[in-house]
Amino acid sequence: MMKFFYRKQCFVFILSAVLTCSLKAQHVRRCDPPFWFKNMGQEQLQLLLYGDSIHLAKITVKGGPRLISEANGINPGYRIVYVSMRPKQGDFTIETFLNGHKCKFRYAVKEKPMPGVMMSPADRMYLLMPDRFANGNDSNDNITGMLEMADRSALHGRHGGDIAGISANLEHLKKLGFNALWMTPLLVNNQPTQSYHGYACTDHYRIDPRYGSMDEYLKLADKSRNMGIKWVPDVVYNHVGNEHALFKKLISHDWFNFRDTFFRTNYRVASLSDPYAAKSEVKTMLEGWFDHHMPDLNQNNLHVQRYLIQNTLWWVANTSASGLRVDTYPYSQPDFLVRLNFDLKKAFPSLFVFGETWEHTLAAQSVFAPNIYPKSQVGLPDAVTDFQFCFGLHQALNESFGWNTGISRLYYLMASDYVYRNPEMLVTFADNHDLNRMHATFGKNISKTKMALGLMYMSRGIPCVFYGTEWLMTDTGAHGAIRRDAPGGWKGDLKNGFSEEGLSAEQLDMFNYIRNLSRIRSDYAELFSKGKRTQYIPEKGLFAFFMEGDKEILGVFVNQSDMPLSINPSKYPDIPAIWANGNVILNPETKGLQVPSVSPMAISVVRYPKLRK
Repeated sequence: MMKFFYRKQCFVFILSAVLTCSLKAQHVRRCDPPFWFKNMGQEQLQLLLYGDSIHLAKITVKGGPRLISEANGINPGYRIVYVSMRPKQGDFTIETFLNGHKCKFRYAVKEKPMPGVMMSPADRMYLLMPDRFANGNDSNDNITGMLEMADRSALHGRHGGDIAGISANLEHLKKLGFNALWMTPLLVNNQPTQSYHGYACTDHYRIDPRYGSMDEYLKLADKSRNMGIKWVPDVVYNHVGNEHALFKKLISHDWFNFRDTFFRTNYRVASLSDPYAAKSEVKTMLEGWFDHHMPDLNQNNLHVQRYLIQNTLWWVANTSASGLRVDTYPYSQPDFLVRLNFDLKKAFPSLFVFGETWEHTLAAQSVFAPNIYPKSQVGLPDAVTDFQFCFGLHQALNESFGWNTGISRLYYLMASDYVYRNPEMLVTFADNHDLNRMHATFGKNISKTKMALGLMYMSRGIPCVFYGTEWLMTDTGAHGAIRRDAPGGWKGDLKNGFSEEGLSAEQLDMFNYIRNLSRIRSDYAELFSKGKRTQYIPEKGLFAFFMEGDKEILGVFVNQSDMPLSINPSKYPDIPAIWANGNVILNPETKGLQVPSVSPMAISVVRYPKLRK
């Protein structure tokens, strides 16, 4: 039963095709992509055909498209052909001839689904790892044919989280106020170890059966959108897993970057914008393998480019995604990234694309987002993950206030936003699946953790919260530890974090705090999206900044000192607020003419009516 389940996914193409010969005699046992969509902005469609003797077959196309060309140098067992595509091209037929025997199948071209709702600067994103979130169906934990079985006691092993578990707990995200969901990849990762994280794909067109079926995946995307939660898949272009079919039975030597021996990337993103960089080091950065089990894709190969781009277009169309998070963004070849972003925007103009840019300087990070630099802006993503905000936040709250220390660091960071064209679209975070838990790095200090979250939510950018923050997880060190199972996601768990009754007093307080922060961004979405921002130089540990709209103003006051500090309107002469009518809208709400002082190591958000001119 389990074995058949996996095979059913692998051969979905054959089972859905209209055949004129038996499965045994079929020349093509698989085609990528399995089907296509109308109006995708592509004048040509690449078809990767699999079959033991397909390299020997004669191929013709009937029903509208023309067979334009095919790739050279492809190894036996594969065939890459290109067919012409009109915007409204319908189904067509592919015929194969071999040894006097003809087979044909009908290739489906479907109506293009409606695009997902556009991402906004007022959004709130939640990041989760499917294997570690919730196990809603333990019957798919172990699948015959998969190389790694589930073992919750293994720190870096699979634990059994799946699509059913996520679906059962989407309401948890909704209660916290999130309206966008980014999950680490769910594609097949049939690797012998550490397959749980999803970043070593072994099949670009299949959902890993240990998570569930393709049907379950699409239903989860639909359910999320219907609940007002935007769908944000995680995609990987730089590498695959070494168990990937196209690597194990090599499709072509020039699909991957090889040298005589294993060579690892140097991980130095800064070398790509360094005016003094050694060419050999830039080459190693771009072509070196991310790890021993992660072969580096050669994106200078135009066939590889087309394979990866079409794959993304196919998944975006299938799920009506609102955004894409691109893993290891700078590690991909620059020309490929230009083509990728151009084709994505041509097919889905409103799609929000942001790249993971783990870099340690603002200058090196900003070149990968729309910026003010004279270099061409063509082909850039919409935004990047703002590691400078994350690093600055941790430094700021873990040191004393000073001229250029403590909360002053955030002032200087925001003052540098002039390098970005759209800083409001940067994805901000205080930790993620690769970093130590934020509550741990703040010494389990609730006040600091709250201040960090408050700053993240109130600053420009789209805040992204890593699952477990609401439960005050404090894991550090190994990735497997940082990605600890969500409490209550498995049968028999002693505590249930998905129920308010299962939370400790501190966890419930944090849950409500995050919910209130999300509510503010939702209630004042117009200010977060289009409001005029003004910040003031921090004094005595108090950092103040404002968002100004047509009728109202939000004031954010961050007190890093060890004493209460009053809000003195005379220090903010540029802000046309009716100061006497301020109303604190963050824990707890107070109404009246007197806005209380800001507590030590705390953040206060105040709503003011705006003076009419």
